[in-house]
Amino acid sequence: MISIIIYIHNMEDYIHTCLNSLIKQYYEDFEVICIDDASTDSTTEILEYFSKKDSRIKVHKTKTKKGLNYCKNKGLEISNGETTIYLKGDEWLSFNTLESISHKHPSTMEKIPSNKISDFRKEIIKTTHEKEIEHYKNIVQKLNKDKIKLNKDKIKLQKKLGKYSKPEILNKIINNDYSNLTIAIKSPHPKGTEHWGDLFFSIALKKSFEKLGFNVLIQEREHWYDENEIDIAFVLRGLVDYNPDYSNINIMWNISHPDMISIEEYEKYDYIFISSEKYANKIKNKVDTNVSSLLQCTDPEVFYPEFDESIANEILFVGVTRGVYREIIKDTLKTNHDISIYGRGWEDYVNEKYIKGLFIPNNELHKYYSSCKILLNDHWEDMREEDFPSNRLFDALACGTFVISDKISSADTLFEGSIVTYDTVGDLNKKINYYLTHEDERIKIAEKGREIVLENHTFDKRVSEILSFLKKVNCNF
Repeated sequence: MISIIIYIHNMEDYIHTCLNSLIKQYYEDFEVICIDDASTDSTTEILEYFSKKDSRIKVHKTKTKKGLNYCKNKGLEISNGETTIYLKGDEWLSFNTLESISHKHPSTMEKIPSNKISDFRKEIIKTTHEKEIEHYKNIVQKLNKDKIKLNKDKIKLQKKLGKYSKPEILNKIINNDYSNLTIAIKSPHPKGTEHWGDLFFSIALKKSFEKLGFNVLIQEREHWYDENEIDIAFVLRGLVDYNPDYSNINIMWNISHPDMISIEEYEKYDYIFISSEKYANKIKNKVDTNVSSLLQCTDPEVFYPEFDESIANEILFVGVTRGVYREIIKDTLKTNHDISIYGRGWEDYVNEKYIKGLFIPNNELHKYYSSCKILLNDHWEDMREEDFPSNRLFDALACGTFVISDKISSADTLFEGSIVTYDTVGDLNKKINYYLTHEDERIKIAEKGREIVLENHTFDKRVSEILSFLKKVNCNF
C-alpha cells in the first residue's frame, strides 16, 4: 500500500484538484491521510465531502495550528503504507504516478518530500513506456464499459419510476405556467464561501428565472439533498457531481471541467447544457439524453462600465493561483511590463510588488475591469482544449474592457475579434505594446465586444434559450 500524507491549511481553492487527481489514479491500493492544520476557511467541509465520497481518504484536524513538521509526523504515525509520499494541498499527481511508484518501490519505504514531487513527476513521465500506459488505459476502458452498461439500465429504470410527474412539469413550462413551478439551483459552492464565483453565477441565474415568474431557491452543496418541494433541479456542474432525484426534471449546465464528467453521469439527466459548442456536439453522439450548447454569460446589472481613477491599472489580472504559476502571469512578467494582481496565493510565485490585493468584492469588480487599460484572461487546460470560453470574458466585455487572453478557438468567431489572443511571450509583448499606444483602437475593440455581449450573452438571454429548448425537444419521460 502507498500512503499519501497531505499537509493542508486554508486550501479551499486547491484541495479539490489535489484529491481528484488521487481518486482518478489507475493504481488503487493507497490511502490518503489529510492533515488539516486548523483551517479556518471551507477546507474542512471539502475534506469531509471527499472522505464520504472515497473511503481511502482519511482526515485528521488539529485544534490549533501546529505547522508542517508536526503534521508530517502525525500523518506518518497514523499511516499504514509501505511507501509514503508527502504532498501539500495545492499539489497534484498525474494519473499514472502511483502505478509507476508501485513498480519502482514495490516493498521498500520511500519518502518523497513535497519539494521533490514535481521532479519526481517529470521522472515518471520520462520513464513510463507508452505501451504500459496504453495497457492500463485499455483495462480501465473495458471495466468502465461494463460498469456504464449496468448503470445505464439502472438509470433508465429510475427515470421510468419518476416519469409520472415529469410530463406535468413539462406541460407547465410549455404553457408558460411558471408561477406554479419551483426551481432549485444546485450551486457547487460550499457553505460559508460567499466569495465563490459559483454563488454569483447562481444569483444572476435566479434573478433571470424570477423575472419570468418562477419560484427559485439556491442550494449550496451541503443542502443539495434537503427535502424541499421542487419541480426542477438545475445543477451547475463544475467540480462537484450531484445524484439526481428522478421525480424532478433534472437539468445540468456543464459550465466547466468537462474532463471530470463521465458519460454515465450525463445519462442521469433529462437535459444537458454545455458551455461549449464543440464539446456539446461531441457529447450528443455519446448519450441518449437531450444535449445543447449553452455558453456562459453575464449580468449587465452587475457588470457595466464605471471608471474609477483611484483604482486604475495599466495591466490587470484578477484570480487565485489555483496552486500553479499560471502561464499568462509568467508570460506577462517576461515582457517589459508590470502587472497588478488581485488574488490569493501569489506570494509564492511573484514579487510582492505586483500583488495589489487578495480579493475584490463582486459588486466592485466592474469598476476594476472598467478602470484598467488591459485585462488579462486565461483558461483551465481542459476548458481551453474543449473550447469553454471563460465567464470572465463575458463579464469584462460587458464593462467595455479590453481583454488579452490565452488562445481559445471560439474567441474570433464568438466575439468577432473583440478578444485579442496571443501565442508566445514575444507575441504577447508586441500586442501589449501596440494596444497601450493605440488607445482609440483599443477602445473601439472593447466597445464592439460590449455590444456583442449585451445583445447575445446575458443571463436573460440564456434563460430564454433554456426554456425554448425544453419546449421544443421531445423528452421521453
